[in-house]
Amino acid sequence: MEDSKIIPGLVAQKDGSFAIFIETGRGACLDENALESLWRAARETGCRVHLTTAQKIMLLDLDEERGLRAMDILRDANLFVKTARDLSQPRVCVGKPYCRYGFQQTFDLSDFLMERLARKPVARKLKVGIAGCPACCSWANCLDVGFVGVKSGFWVYIGGHGGARPRAGEKVVKITSFEEAVRLVDRVAKVFTENVRIKSRLDRVINRMGREAFLDAVGLIRE
Repeated sequence: MEDSKIIPGLVAQKDGSFAIFIETGRGACLDENALESLWRAARETGCRVHLTTAQKIMLLDLDEERGLRAMDILRDANLFVKTARDLSQPRVCVGKPYCRYGFQQTFDLSDFLMERLARKPVARKLKVGIAGCPACCSWANCLDVGFVGVKSGFWVYIGGHGGARPRAGEKVVKITSFEEAVRLVDRVAKVFTENVRIKSRLDRVINRMGREAFLDAVGLIRE
């Protein structure tokens, strides 16, 4: 593995193998063509398929040659292979109309964010979540940026995260359009990338900048 060149999309693992990360944008809700391509990639390369807790699809136990073959198959099916450090797919619940408790359509907002921002460069560890109702099955209220559906729109939560020292996000403002969500995530990503330190998270950026200064920088006014 030490002599191998870096190939975008192939992620080196500790055991010397490679993995591929696939982002789907709808919580790994796939159509038959995507599922068939995943099955074909697994059959032809012998990889294992893992659905991660972040709702990405991970292909495991690949060497370089089989990894390249798997990426060719996935790209032919227009599956989104992560090749650079950019904004990750949102973590979503199924939302309206699939959940009887859902107030908002999570898949539509997820698609909109992915279409507008998916290739935006950003520092590591900025995570976005979308929930169709305040039950927050996607943990949107505990991520860096979260959108939680209510009858009149989405409440925005900022600064949450999991990990060894988990923190709930702060509810800061309500939005009523997808365009507002895009502008917010875009601004937060910019401020985060410009101010974050290595292995840090958004809440620490907020603490260092000061809460009011951060909210002003991203265009948020708390209700």
